[in-house]
Amino acid sequence: MDNFINHLLGKPDQSMWANLLASFDDKKLMKEMVNTHAPEEGDVDVQSLFHLVENTLQGTTAIVDSIVNPKGAQGSGSPDFKPLKEGFNPPLAAINEVVCQLTCKALDTKNLRQTLVSLFHQLSSFSWVNKALIALSSLAVFYGDFWRLARVEPSDKLAESMAILKGVPAITKPSDLQKISVFGVINEMIKTTLNMTQCIVDFEHESKDFPQLSTMIDVASSVYQIIISILACSIQFTNFISIVDDNKGKDLSAFARKVNMVHHNIKHHYEDFSQKKEEIKEYQRLLRIINAPTDNVELIKALLYIKDDPQPLFIGSKKARDKVESLRRKNVLLLISDLQLTSHDLSILIKIYEECKFHEEGYEIVWVPIIEQECEDVIKRFQSLQLQMPWCSVHSLKLINRVAIRIIKEKWHFKQDAIVTVLDPRGRVSNQNAMSMIRIWGRDAFPFTGAVAADIWKRPGINWFELLATDFIFPGIQEAIKAEKYIFLYGAEEPKTIQVIEDSLKKMDDKAIVAFNVTKSQFFWNRLKSCMLSKLQIGGDLHEPIMQDILRLYTCFKKDGGFTVLTKGSRVVINDSHMYVTMVLVQYETWKKHVNVNGKTFDMVFKEQFDLLYVPPRCHHFYIPNMVGYIPEDVKCPICPGMMNNIVKFECCHGAH
Repeated sequence: MDNFINHLLGKPDQSMWANLLASFDDKKLMKEMVNTHAPEEGDVDVQSLFHLVENTLQGTTAIVDSIVNPKGAQGSGSPDFKPLKEGFNPPLAAINEVVCQLTCKALDTKNLRQTLVSLFHQLSSFSWVNKALIALSSLAVFYGDFWRLARVEPSDKLAESMAILKGVPAITKPSDLQKISVFGVINEMIKTTLNMTQCIVDFEHESKDFPQLSTMIDVASSVYQIIISILACSIQFTNFISIVDDNKGKDLSAFARKVNMVHHNIKHHYEDFSQKKEEIKEYQRLLRIINAPTDNVELIKALLYIKDDPQPLFIGSKKARDKVESLRRKNVLLLISDLQLTSHDLSILIKIYEECKFHEEGYEIVWVPIIEQECEDVIKRFQSLQLQMPWCSVHSLKLINRVAIRIIKEKWHFKQDAIVTVLDPRGRVSNQNAMSMIRIWGRDAFPFTGAVAADIWKRPGINWFELLATDFIFPGIQEAIKAEKYIFLYGAEEPKTIQVIEDSLKKMDDKAIVAFNVTKSQFFWNRLKSCMLSKLQIGGDLHEPIMQDILRLYTCFKKDGGFTVLTKGSRVVINDSHMYVTMVLVQYETWKKHVNVNGKTFDMVFKEQFDLLYVPPRCHHFYIPNMVGYIPEDVKCPICPGMMNNIVKFECCHGAH
């Protein structure tokens, strides 16, 4: 094919074809043409004009297909013509003017820039999409007018005579296979140009309802390239059917490749737009369901691709599949996590699940795994974790609605840490995240509503140190609390600091003192954050003593790089930065002689030494972990009457505390 095109008769005007091909990517020329845009009110009905053009070109290209490939056209049926809007009047004057530009002036002047300037000035008052449609209409008029005479009934002598005068029979001789194949290439270029125009027409129509996506396609530059494509098709076709042999088929393959590239680019952007549009529609649909569900089944179905599987649930205890409908009229705990769900969290939930009360009162757990990317290793880890759960889970990662993941992150504030969202039978959220109260109180927090959490926190005698110091995290600490032993709880980012603290504690050699390093205890930090989150969820006052004590510990670690807590049993003696406590520990030999003198116990002397060294900071700080949706906007300083500044800080500890 290429060899034939490249040796066609005549010496072409090399500059015209080179300029035409180069104009597709000529940014300067494109900008000049774009600047002619001066649309006026009362523009043409885009959809009606496109249907008219589409009908004309689909019918015409079908005729050419039947000539180029008679066998392939058999049984293909007639084109699917769209019904036209009654009373629609196309812009005939503009179309006729552009027909002249495309068929006569472009070949006469052989000046591409002059032709384009003239074209764009003629079309300046129309919208960008209508510029493309009017140019395509003009191509359709003379392309259709020529080829409709190639299918003339023998009885239609007028049409037969016109066809002979236009040279149709001579041009379309079946024996002239080379010419026929060239017509096939031009015909495919015109089909491609029609398709890319449809992308722009559909984009303009659909993006009106999605203004946030209106810039996903650069309509102006796309229309410019479409008009160049129309001009290329027109000149190639007009030149090929002319009497003069010059330029016939010149660079046709290069033009066809370029038109295909332009189409691919526009189509790619349109497909991206369509995908984003569907995501927004799905997001809006899911949001409506989550905000006002009819029941829990409707909400849970919205999180999954139910159409892909009528039994999306896997029941761990039965190793069987089930429908979402089995959850109807139940209270459902949605366990939402990635594959890093800790064994501690899992064990707490299993204990809750195995309680008779949990099932008697109509409760169920459903695991919704949030996975960004799937691979063989991820699937294996998912299946391994799934088999450890006696409750329901999605049986396949592919069933999780990707748009639902976005809503879970935005509305329910899921990040990396596992959350438990509690749904009542009607699908209403009774607790957006019950994981904090489950970690702190386990089965005692049943039925895991915000009201239950508020009641628990109101119980008299709650001690924040006892909430954090559990035997699961620190084996034997409860026994030490009961025995009224001195307990050092400490953590520091610098290993040297830890070494100084531990060396000093060893020198004391007192069996009444126990110490625990929490620096790398993920369970401790999760529990501490759970205490803070649980208080914030119920609207707890940051100035409450229990909240201030927890915030002080966390802030010392984040701000000063370490903290130390000294207690006698569960009574907190010191809760402060590691700096001053370490200084007291290092000076133990100088003050130990005061212990048990004049009735002063170890903790009393330690506190006196601490107070002597302690210098109150100029500014009061406290740090709160990122708990989106629960952090108060305005906080009054607990030291003075002023309001505290809110400073956002981003941090990465590379997996370590």
